[in-house]
Formats: sequence, structure tokens, C-alpha cells
Amino acid sequence: MKLIERYIFKRAGAAALITLGSLAGVVWIIQALKELDVITNKGQTIIAYLALTTLAIPMLLLAVIPIGLLLATVFTVNTMNGNSELVVVNASGASSWVLAKPLLILALICSLFTGLVGHFVSPWSLVTLKVFATEMRADLVSILVREGEFTKIEDGLVFHVAKREAGGVLSGILISDEREAGKSVIFTASKGYVSKQDGGAYLLLREGEIQQRDAKSDGVTVIKYDSYLFDLSTFARKLEVSDLRPKERTTPQLLNPDPNDPYYKDKPGLYRSQIHERFSEMLWPFAYVILMLAYAGQARSSRQGHGSAIGAAMLTVTFLRGLAFSAVSASKSDESAVWLVYLLPLIAIVAGGYFLVQNRPVALPQAWQKRIDAASLALDERVSIMRDRYAGWRRRSARLGA
Repeated sequence: MKLIERYIFKRAGAAALITLGSLAGVVWIIQALKELDVITNKGQTIIAYLALTTLAIPMLLLAVIPIGLLLATVFTVNTMNGNSELVVVNASGASSWVLAKPLLILALICSLFTGLVGHFVSPWSLVTLKVFATEMRADLVSILVREGEFTKIEDGLVFHVAKREAGGVLSGILISDEREAGKSVIFTASKGYVSKQDGGAYLLLREGEIQQRDAKSDGVTVIKYDSYLFDLSTFARKLEVSDLRPKERTTPQLLNPDPNDPYYKDKPGLYRSQIHERFSEMLWPFAYVILMLAYAGQARSSRQGHGSAIGAAMLTVTFLRGLAFSAVSASKSDESAVWLVYLLPLIAIVAGGYFLVQNRPVALPQAWQKRIDAASLALDERVSIMRDRYAGWRRRSARLGA
């Protein structure tokens, strides 16, 4: 790259990293706040909490990477225009490729990173997150020590322990199991303790009873026992490939699904839409950069509407992205909608690339631009008048106060 191209690449790259880091930080904070109950309600450690929140980041990165690149492109173009650097580049006779080349290289990096995350890292993190959450549900030792609370382990399963005594003995145990439709089972025990053996975890219940209620017959059966072994390891069974949803599978797994997989046979459209969404996501970084350069990559004065050009580019990107989301959703049930998933970013790339090759920006009709410029000037004058009035009011208030 030439010196000016390296300069642009460094500026845009730094802006992209800062923007992406900020967006990722905000996303992580939101995710962390959502998972606070891992510590407050489920008695897990801070390490488990950090692992649980961090594993969700790769999936969320897929949304913020293109946005970070778009904002970095806007920042770079707007700053160079404000500093008259675009004027110097254009006056030197350089083509729009001088500005486009470093930004397209940055788009290529973002595209490859998006592909890596989407095809492999995000599915791996989601599977790891699922396994981790399953193991946490099985780690009832840390949950049962919380005395006097009813703790929901999973849908339909609630544990309660009245007191924890010395030696790990639990007293006043109640377990409500309604996981099976139409059937309710309540276990009570005066004593109990957790035992781990043969790679499994068990809750040994002493001196209690089992109440079974069948919704169909509305009958209740009571069984008293001296000891009963409640298997806890069922909550941490090893995940099979058939347990994974399309977004939790890598692209090679999606391309070669088990034809006997019940989920695949029931919803093959989800596999199709997930595959094409991942590949099409790699096109959007190029579409964002090329569209922004087509609208705002040329030097303009404020009267010529550089701000309105950036706004128009953002509206175009938002409109096309909305159509793309609709196309992905439609491809789940309609195979003919798949071509739209790729066509939309390609339209943005080809149309924007045409204006870049012609070395001229996308412009609104002159009549529209004149009206927008007039409205912008009127707004600036109005704001200036209001600012002067406010300053005068502050001075009068200060004199009266004195």
C-alpha cells in the first residue's frame, strides 16, 4: 500500500477496533446483567458467572462486527472530509480507489473474521455454554446448601432444604417433580446427603415418602420408604449431536446432517436458512464499505450535504439489512427465497462499485438537495438565535442574582 493508503488503513483500523471493543463491552455488560441470577439465585461462583457470560459473546459479535466496521468507515470519511484531506486527495488527481483500497482490505479482514466466528467459533461457544449450563444444573451441592429456599432446577423440578447440618447432612428435604406431563411426584425426606460415585451424583434420601398424582385418574399414591436414591447425574448427561439446534452446529455439520435426525426431518428449513445466513454475512462488510464510499467518499463542503450523504447511506444500509433479515426468515419455509439472501448484499456491492469506478458520488436530485440544504441552513440559524437568547437570559439572571 502507498503511504496515504497505509495512513487511511491505520486510522480506519483503529476506529474499528475502538468501536468494536465498545460495542462488545456494552453487549457483555447487558449479558452479564441478564445472568446475575447465576450468583444471586443459583449459588454459583464468580468464575462460573464470568464463563457463562463470556461464552455468549461470539454469537453477539456477529451482529456488532459489521456495525463496528460501518461506524469506523463513517468516522474515517467524515474526519478526512472535515480536515480537508479528501480535498487534497481529489486535487492530486487520485482516483477513489486510494480511499477504497485500505477500507476494502479492512472489510476483507472483518469478513474473514465474521466467517470464522459464524461457521465455527459461535457454534462451539453455544455448545460449550449449553454443556456448562447443564453441568451447573447438576451441581446441586452448591444449591442445596442454601437453607429455607425453594430453588427451581429446571422446568417442573423444584428443590427445598430446610437445614444443612454438620457433615453435609441435609434435613427437611422436599422435591417436586412435574417434568412429565400429566404426572406429579413429590419426594419428602427427613434426612439426606449427596454422594458421588462411579462418575455419577446421587441424593440419598432417608425416612420419607413419595406422593404420586396422576392427572387422568386424579388419584394419589403414597409410598413410604426408609431410603431412596435420587439420581442427580441425569441433569448432566452428555450432549449428543441430535440435541443441538442449527445455530449450535458448525457449518460442516449443517452441510452433512444425519438424515435420521428427528429435528432435521421436522425442520429442514432451519438448516438451510442457517447455512445461507452464515455465508451471506461475509458479504455485508464489503456492502457497508462500498455503499458508504459511494455516498460520501468524495470531498464535499457542508453546503453540498456531506452529512446528508452519510445519512442517506445509513438509511440505504438499514433498508437493505431489513430486507435481508426478512429474506433469511422467508428462506426457512421457502427455498426460492434463498437467492434474495445473497442478492441484496450483491446489489449494494455492484451498485456502489459502479459509482466508485465512475469516480462520482451518489447524489440526490438537485431540487431535493437544494431543499435539504435550505432546511439545514434554516435550522442552523434557528439554533444560533436560540443560543444567543439563552446566553442573554443567563447574563440577565446573573445580574439580577448579583
